Amino acid sequence: MSNRAKTTLLLLIDALILVLSLSVVVYARRMGHPSDNYLAKHYNLFSLIFPFWILMYFIEGLYTLKTYNPANLSISVIRSTFLSVFVSMVLVYLFPIEGRSITPKTNLILVAIISLPLSFFWRRYFFSYFSHDTRLRETVLIGSDETVKMVLQELESKPHLGYKIVSTNSTIPPEAKLIAIERNFADREIYQNIFNLLGSGVEVMDLAKFAEKISGKIPINAIDESWFIEYCGHQESRSYDFLKLFVDKAIAILLLILLIPVAAIVLPVLLIFHGRPIVFKQIRTGLNNKPFKLYKLRSMVVDAEKHGAQWAKPGDARVTTIGKFLRKSRFDELPQLINIIRGEMSLVGPRPERPEMIEKQLAPSIPYYNLRHLVKPGVTGWAQVTFRYGFSAEDSKEKLQYDLFYVKNKSAWLDILVLFKTIKTVLTGAGQ
Repeated sequence: MSNRAKTTLLLLIDALILVLSLSVVVYARRMGHPSDNYLAKHYNLFSLIFPFWILMYFIEGLYTLKTYNPANLSISVIRSTFLSVFVSMVLVYLFPIEGRSITPKTNLILVAIISLPLSFFWRRYFFSYFSHDTRLRETVLIGSDETVKMVLQELESKPHLGYKIVSTNSTIPPEAKLIAIERNFADREIYQNIFNLLGSGVEVMDLAKFAEKISGKIPINAIDESWFIEYCGHQESRSYDFLKLFVDKAIAILLLILLIPVAAIVLPVLLIFHGRPIVFKQIRTGLNNKPFKLYKLRSMVVDAEKHGAQWAKPGDARVTTIGKFLRKSRFDELPQLINIIRGEMSLVGPRPERPEMIEKQLAPSIPYYNLRHLVKPGVTGWAQVTFRYGFSAEDSKEKLQYDLFYVKNKSAWLDILVLFKTIKTVLTGAGQ
């Protein structure tokens, strides 16, 4: 079963669990004999509420199988259910719905109490079922040691994706159903043996494509210049680019207007406790490697880089007390709405890096680093919501692989997914 089919199955059963939980509540509270009017009122109201519950599951990442780790299942279900109840309360009590005559606070909570364990055990069964050895597809990996190791690590935590590695960089066992081989692999004999298997029922796939499918990133050791020409050399996306530019600027202008009251409170507080400057400017590298001036709320001490550019690190002493909150909530990025209006940035894209860091450390040591600048930099991005904050050149290499995934697969749907994942980062304070 494909990942898309698995995701659809998850969503359908989740919807069924919610409807079942509501039915149990309304029938139990009316001793098994609810009136037709009572049933109609609840089903009508909850038909408006439950899509937001599904949205909370989506924001939590419960439908993004290629990047979800089942080890986080319990906290994910609890957190998404809690947020679902909170959002439902806001909808029911703060936003009047025409014709509504019930405010089911108790029933909302009871639905959550019933649906939470059902959702948890359903997903436990889902992951267990699709991770069973008899349902895994026998797969062979052939490529550089680093790429093969990365794929093995990804599949170790995600057996539900449905692959069982039976061989790496060696002979092809007879039970193999899928072979993922790195383009331009050095051993020509292996290449020829795999070529001879075409048409025999064995699927052959590019290793970079396979890694992308299971991890949401492009392994830079498994690609070459031809990969960029094939996937990034020409992208017919004028309608998408126009739509994205319009949406970026519209949202940026709207947010700036809505945040005026917040700024009237926050900026004086920052001035009192932080001093000047409140907003600082820094040169970053943007689209097509062109420099631009980026704006941020200052979260570090004034002379944080008096000895030159340096990497941030966990527990960085240069970050102020208020700065820690600004970073975790991502509020320090809000002035970049100005960069969006000026056309220098987008809401979603690779995070812009400093030119001196790129020229001296990143580009010389990380292959294809500058090709992340094929798209506009963003306030948030696929790498930011999928990987942690970068503290080193090695972290930047890892983030580049996620950035290349975005460059290759940029779309309105991926942008929406990133924005929803950013909401989770803001709500959970998972920023750095």
